[in-house]
Amino acid sequence: MTDAPDTPTPLLGITAGNPGFDRQLRAQLTVLRDRSAGTELGSVLDDVLAGRRSLRDAARTTAFAGAVEPAVAESTAAWARMTSEQRSELAAEGEREMQAPPSDLER
Repeated sequence: MTDAPDTPTPLLGITAGNPGFDRQLRAQLTVLRDRSAGTELGSVLDDVLAGRRSLRDAARTTAFAGAVEPAVAESTAAWARMTSEQRSELAAEGEREMQAPPSDLER
């Protein structure tokens, strides 16, 4: 069985069974690529989104690490500052986004 022509190949094996997760990951990588246009990171992410390079390979580049590591550190710090109620609401919001059908912009 093959994917429909408009269905992109999952970015990671773990996202193959969860289209919502893959959609969210793809959307976030698209934002990062667009914000990094004209840079090495932008080129790496363009290759990932076009299927010319794996996300695992891209994650091993210094360009990717240089962009992602500060964001991960900030996200970790923000999570630590949240109350348990804020964390629960954020998790619920993420679940809703994963279950939502793709928007016209994501197709």
